[in-house]
Amino acid sequence: MCRRCERCGDAVTPVEAWSAVVIGEDAAVYAYSVAGARVSDAARRRARAGLDAHRANRSRAAALVVSAGGTPPAAEAAYELPGDVSTRSGARAVLASVDNALVGVYADAASAASGDDRRWAARTAAECAVRAVAWGAAPQAFPTAT
Repeated sequence: MCRRCERCGDAVTPVEAWSAVVIGEDAAVYAYSVAGARVSDAARRRARAGLDAHRANRSRAAALVVSAGGTPPAAEAAYELPGDVSTRSGARAVLASVDNALVGVYADAASAASGDDRRWAARTAAECAVRAVAWGAAPQAFPTAT
């Protein structure tokens, strides 16, 4: 069960799980757009690759919401960043935090999915964890607790 449902005990539906991924990926795209512009020149290529990955993941998750019979949630105009991006180290910390938060969201989606979709969610959770560590997050047991 996902962390949200520990209270009620109900299983997460695929629409709920993939919708949570869409929301998380929208927030990640926003964070990468803002914080990614504030990292060092040497890290900017990695930030662009992360932005591209999050955009692609958002598109795939939105398609999974539709295939499960739902409507993907719309992106917000802006998101609250989980930190200050006025310095390079702050920007890196924000990117680490955003990717780290997505690990649990993808783990929840994997628990609600099956087959190739489950494998994709698990693989993407691992990719987010690796990106988080690359941005400076401490390695954690998988999946992370946010």
